Amino acid sequence: MSFLDLSMASDHWVHVMNESPSLVELHLSNCGLSYISPTLPSVNFTSLCVLDLYGNEFNSRIPNWIANISSLVSLDLSYNNFHGEVPYQFSQLPNLEELGFGGDVDKLSANCSQLLEGSWSRIKLLALSFSHLYGGIPKSIGNITSLVHLSLSSKENTTGSIPRAITKLINLESLSLIRYDMHAVIPDWLDELKNLKNIVLSDCMLTGPIPASLGELSSLEELDLSMNQLNGNIPAALGGLSSLQRLSLSQNQLNGNIPATLLGGLSSLEKLDLSGNQLNGRIPTTSGQLSNLAWLDLSYNSLIGNMSESHFENLKKLKFLFLSSNSLVFHPNLDWTPPFQLYLMRLGSTHLGPQFPPWLQTQKYLGELDLSNTAISGIIPTWFWDLTPQLLSLNLSNNEISGQLPNPLKLQPQAYIDLSSNHFSDPIPCILDGARILDLSNNQFSRPIPPDFASTMHNLEFFYAKGNQISGIIPSIEGMNSLVVLDLSQNNISGIIPLRLGNCVALEALDLSKNRLSGGIPRSLGQLRRLRTMHLSNNTLSGQVPSSLKKCTSLETLDLGYNNFSGHIPTWIGKSYRALRILSLRSNMFTGNIPPQLLNLTSLQVLDLGQNCLSGSIPRSIENLMAMKYEQKTNLILTYGEMTISYYKENLLVSVKGLMLEYTRTISLVTCIDLSNNNLSGEIPQGLTSLLGLRVLNLSQNHLTRKIPDKIGKLALLESLDFSKNQLSGAIPLSMSNLTYLSYLNLSYNNLSGRIPSGNQLQTLENPFIYIGNNRLCGPPLPNKCDSDETSPGPMPIGGDVEKDEENEMLWFYSSIAPGFAVGFLAFFGILVLKKSWRIAYFRFFDKMKDRLFCNCCFTAC
Repeated sequence: MSFLDLSMASDHWVHVMNESPSLVELHLSNCGLSYISPTLPSVNFTSLCVLDLYGNEFNSRIPNWIANISSLVSLDLSYNNFHGEVPYQFSQLPNLEELGFGGDVDKLSANCSQLLEGSWSRIKLLALSFSHLYGGIPKSIGNITSLVHLSLSSKENTTGSIPRAITKLINLESLSLIRYDMHAVIPDWLDELKNLKNIVLSDCMLTGPIPASLGELSSLEELDLSMNQLNGNIPAALGGLSSLQRLSLSQNQLNGNIPATLLGGLSSLEKLDLSGNQLNGRIPTTSGQLSNLAWLDLSYNSLIGNMSESHFENLKKLKFLFLSSNSLVFHPNLDWTPPFQLYLMRLGSTHLGPQFPPWLQTQKYLGELDLSNTAISGIIPTWFWDLTPQLLSLNLSNNEISGQLPNPLKLQPQAYIDLSSNHFSDPIPCILDGARILDLSNNQFSRPIPPDFASTMHNLEFFYAKGNQISGIIPSIEGMNSLVVLDLSQNNISGIIPLRLGNCVALEALDLSKNRLSGGIPRSLGQLRRLRTMHLSNNTLSGQVPSSLKKCTSLETLDLGYNNFSGHIPTWIGKSYRALRILSLRSNMFTGNIPPQLLNLTSLQVLDLGQNCLSGSIPRSIENLMAMKYEQKTNLILTYGEMTISYYKENLLVSVKGLMLEYTRTISLVTCIDLSNNNLSGEIPQGLTSLLGLRVLNLSQNHLTRKIPDKIGKLALLESLDFSKNQLSGAIPLSMSNLTYLSYLNLSYNNLSGRIPSGNQLQTLENPFIYIGNNRLCGPPLPNKCDSDETSPGPMPIGGDVEKDEENEMLWFYSSIAPGFAVGFLAFFGILVLKKSWRIAYFRFFDKMKDRLFCNCCFTAC
């Protein structure tokens, strides 16, 4: 037996090899194999020329015995889980012509210099993919003159450059470097490799312009420079590459127009991808002459102008058309019949309306259609719904489409449907054969969700119905075990949260906020172990937070604000939710102290306990909020679900600068502590000033006393600071003038005294209401002047004893306190004794103060 192919087989094969003493080829690709012997098997491999282990599940080092099979001509170990280093002995195999480690390799690494400096006497194909490729391409690679195909890729970016010695590879036809971190321009000497047919330099951190000299490689069939930092114009010289079939310059910083001569000269072009750049101007009509073109992607640029039928005149082979996110207008004649039949069409943000494009009815094979934000209005014609049964993806969002949807709505099973931000009205359709993603947000649905909704939606993973006027109750979701995101926020849904919701164990995001839900939180929600964000705010929910929620250990956001929850804040929140970023319990009826355990949440960025009935002091352990100790510089758009398909975007209302602001895209940068409108007492902890990343701090409307911490100026990133309506005393710290980002400050209605600091940002806060209710404050922006402004002290005597003068001044100050206090005390109480009306008014004042304090504590209940 000289040839053995067990590809796609899973049976044991060692006994077969033992009966094949003269085996020449062994093909074991995609067999699901997970074990390979580290020692040489008892098999005669002396004649083996081809060993194919592609696509298995080996999770070990590459056995050294493979590198000792001197007869090997072709070896493919791609798409496995090998780890450790590639044996350098492979480079010593005398007959090896093809070596492949391609694919998604997570753990395999190699010293590139050592590996490529081997003898490689006959090698023609090197396709190597590693988790990390270190050492760089050595200059000695120029000695491997037999090399025809060179492909090096790394899962992590690998630093290096292309040595000029590579031009010695006169037989090289294919050069592929992926994630090879060069931080350099494309070498202008690549045109010396006259036989090159394929150049792939993707994700290599290339900078500068594309050299026009690449246009001299007349044999070039593929040029892929995607995902770099290339800038400048697209060279018109590339239009001379008459053999070019695939051109990808996507995700760079290229600008200027698309050269008309570029499109006019690429007669063999099958794929053109210029997406994700900064290209501007109009699309040349010469695009209509690319008769072999199957893939056209110009999306995510700044292209403008009208497109006409001539842009597509001869594109008979076009299957994939992507023009989204430009400023294009396309209004062909009503009787226009396109020359193509598309599989995928993405025209988002292309002006097509107001009429629904009639030429769409000619497209019989569409699998994906994106007409989002295309200015289409009115009712969708009935013929369109005859196209939908073949659609796997339909996006009509952000238009002015009205009317009703077909019921049932026919699409492919597992379909992605986005009809958000239109004017669709009742009824909510049943999706025949189910759907994977359904987005009905921001429409005009008002009737209840159909009670049998779940029975046809077993495969539903993402359901959005935010911002409608849906009434009724949340229907049974029995059987919707695949649900990942459920967003029913901003509706008129009433009743209780269904107990069966706890069976949706795949749920990551739950948003039922801004409805009319009542009752308590079901204990069954504790079964949602994967839940990462839960919004139940702005309802009329009540009772205590059930302890079963402590099992939801993946939570990053817990928003229970604006309800009627009561009892103590659970201490287990600080123990169970180690990943918690956002905690909002605002505007409820929570009582008791702030649990110190809450302040052990090292990932917490937003702590909002405002408008409750909390008492006691602010725990000193507030300094343990580690995520607030440094500036949050990386804007992570907090999303839950599959980012590439659909996701729930985190959002939160935060009290900032006296306003309720909604944060979405920048929520990960917000750091906020809001303990306002409670019954907290004691002093502001000094440790609070160690939270150097804090941007919003609101402690207003409490009973805090003593001084503002002297080191408050250390909170250099503060933008909003509110200490109003407390009993703080003493001077405003001079360090407050260091708060250069401060744009909102409120210190009103305290007992502060002395001169208001000036300078830096404080100089711009000129509203006197910032300081109103502090009768002993003086200086701008208040009208009352400080005493030191009335009389300026004389010059100090030269050579005077400053220290002695200061001692005398302090002695005079303290000796005057006692008699002054006695005189003031006797005068005040003497008047109360002699004046009955003053005495009655005095005691009424304290009765009113007592009533105010009591109501302030329980304002929500009242």
